[in-house]
Amino acid sequence: MKNIITALVLVVSLSTALMAQKPGQVEPGPKPGPKREARKEKIEALRVAYITKELDLTEVEAQTFWPVYNEYQKKQEDSRKEFRQKYNKQTDYNFATDKEAEEYITADIQHKMQEAELLKTYYEKIKKVLPVKKVAKLRRAEESFRQEMLKQLKHKMGD
Repeated sequence: MKNIITALVLVVSLSTALMAQKPGQVEPGPKPGPKREARKEKIEALRVAYITKELDLTEVEAQTFWPVYNEYQKKQEDSRKEFRQKYNKQTDYNFATDKEAEEYITADIQHKMQEAELLKTYYEKIKKVLPVKKVAKLRRAEESFRQEMLKQLKHKMGD
């Protein structure tokens, strides 16, 4: 359990550091090593097990569901990375001009609309491989997994 929490803390810390980079900026220091990858894989395995259990997937359902779901997750992450490359923690949100502020608002709305469209598209794909009642449980299972990881992180940090 301690390893899971440590891995979660590491992933959150590294993702925060990466989000703070400017586009094209490379983080100095060593490249992510096998320990980081192992932790990331462990969290992913926990997520897969958790969602599989919460949705009560059969072996056949799992074999058809996970490739579609993983494709959705990849596209979602790519979309977020693309948005964060332009608007990240280094962005000065005290925009110098109204035009810059308007561009940000427009980009933010477009990004959210893309995410909503991606969600809609993949829910349709997932409904082709799972019964609709299991699809309906998916968002709740994702959220409860995140909540469980955060709860474990808070417990580990002593809050």
